[in-house]
Amino acid sequence: MSELSPVAADLVRGVVGLGTVVVLPLGLRLLGDRVVPGSRSVWWPLAGLLAAVSVWLPVGLPAALLALPFAAAAVELALCAARARSFATAVALATPLVGAVALVAERAGRGLVGFSGDYLALTVPHMLFAGFGACLVVGLVAHASDTRLTRTAAVAAPAGVLLVLLGYFVSDAAELVGAVVLTVGLWCAAAATVGLVGSVAARVPLRVGAVTIVVSMVLALWWAVGEATGLAHPSLSWMATTHGVANALGFVLCTLLGLRLLPGSPEPTGLTYPEIGATQAGPLPTGYRHLHVRHLLAPGSTPRDVSVLGDALLRWHVHEAARIELLRDGPQAVPGVRVVSRIGVWPVRLSEPCEVVWVERVTDRVGFGYGTLPGHVFRGEEAFTVERDDAGDLWFVVTAFSVPDRWWVRLAGPLTVVGQRAYLRLLARGARRVLAADRHSVGTMA
Repeated sequence: MSELSPVAADLVRGVVGLGTVVVLPLGLRLLGDRVVPGSRSVWWPLAGLLAAVSVWLPVGLPAALLALPFAAAAVELALCAARARSFATAVALATPLVGAVALVAERAGRGLVGFSGDYLALTVPHMLFAGFGACLVVGLVAHASDTRLTRTAAVAAPAGVLLVLLGYFVSDAAELVGAVVLTVGLWCAAAATVGLVGSVAARVPLRVGAVTIVVSMVLALWWAVGEATGLAHPSLSWMATTHGVANALGFVLCTLLGLRLLPGSPEPTGLTYPEIGATQAGPLPTGYRHLHVRHLLAPGSTPRDVSVLGDALLRWHVHEAARIELLRDGPQAVPGVRVVSRIGVWPVRLSEPCEVVWVERVTDRVGFGYGTLPGHVFRGEEAFTVERDDAGDLWFVVTAFSVPDRWWVRLAGPLTVVGQRAYLRLLARGARRVLAADRHSVGTMA
């Protein structure tokens, strides 16, 4: 850290330790196991502690080795970004990996994509606080209060972080644009925190954070304008000791502590939507995307076909025939049984947990409905039935209502419907296989 003054260098080391040992584990606890499995594990602060120790050692192999567990933890967090409910939270989970890679390279005394020394060292706290901390705060505030301010913050803050990161490789002017966008996002989030309702113990740190980020980002803008235009601006050491410390202690840490003290609901363990059973009784609730699909299985069917195929559907044989991996805690569908559909192949593989909420078996209709549990990429309910109409035709019918519960699913938009319909075609094909096998068996016995 030759370009930083000794005081600034020590402050940067201390801020890195604060981020890895305190802020990151605290943020993960606020997210909960629904987003980061094992969010309360001692693994996170332990990996952070090793990283915090590494920055005080001389540059070399021992320091780099101590930073590796934190890099492994950062990889695990980045993989959890797909589970995030918002773009801001996804960026928060992905950016520590950038800081961790920079930390390992700097501790080993190596350059990285044209950067070395102070710039790599400063990338670590920047990704921990402007990246993880600030974006996490924005995501949590947007979840606590859905307003125009929070919606703006939830887009502008993570976009600003990414633009600043891109500006490192493009130009100082691009970095200035990123700083402006980031400032807008953080100031919107700060304004929103002032309106959050909670105890005095929660409101005080929230207001400290709001005031601090206003001042802190003025300094950031001053620095960015100076770098882009050549106008007089603070030195690197001065920015580290003012903007850096204020952002870490005054905004990120205080705001996370305030959010931690706000009243909140416990981590959800049951169904993630309130309209339980609506796919059976109807009508489908508003505010969701509705889906109703019918696949003809066989014209001129018999009541026996309904009974045999319905029994196969309730015993999960239709899913098996469709070659869909299904983990379940019961041999057949009954209310309360939980199942996990595993779709795709590694590394793109989704595990979709659901719970059966109703089962119906009558002469011309057999089926069940299940609802989403925490961890599913959607919220809602889906029903699968085998139905025989007045003409004697046999149908595989799917009725569903759902909304995306992950940021990237919302981003995919209409493509999610294409994926859902492809999945349902697989199930219909499985139903036809079951029916064909039964008819073949009956014909052979005859």
